[in-house]
Amino acid sequence: MANYSRLQPNITPLNARIAYQIEAAGKRRDAAAHHYRQVHARRIKRIKWIGIVTMAIFLIQLLMSQVRLHDANKGLTVSQQKLTGIQKSNTELKRDAKQLNDPAYLEQVLREKYGYAKSGETIYNLPEHNYA
Repeated sequence: MANYSRLQPNITPLNARIAYQIEAAGKRRDAAAHHYRQVHARRIKRIKWIGIVTMAIFLIQLLMSQVRLHDANKGLTVSQQKLTGIQKSNTELKRDAKQLNDPAYLEQVLREKYGYAKSGETIYNLPEHNYA
């Protein structure tokens, strides 16, 4: 039998069966409340784990994208350096091509590289020794 004297001292149960039902309903209510607290705790735990796993996945994706970005930047730097070198050589080749249209330069190149001479000219080849 429930002890209601502490809650409402002036009320006494009329029927023992009703008192038992009230007490049983209270136990069921307490059991249901305990069950709901357990279920709520499990749900919160699951939500936390799902959140942790989701954050881990996003963190891994972020790190992987940073690694890919770093590799792309490295490749871009190398490509830019190659482009700069190629542009320099292209400028030199254009200058050389422009100079090859100049007859004086062409004559100078033919004389120096290939040993051509004008008619009536004699070419002497001297050895290039360093006697230092």
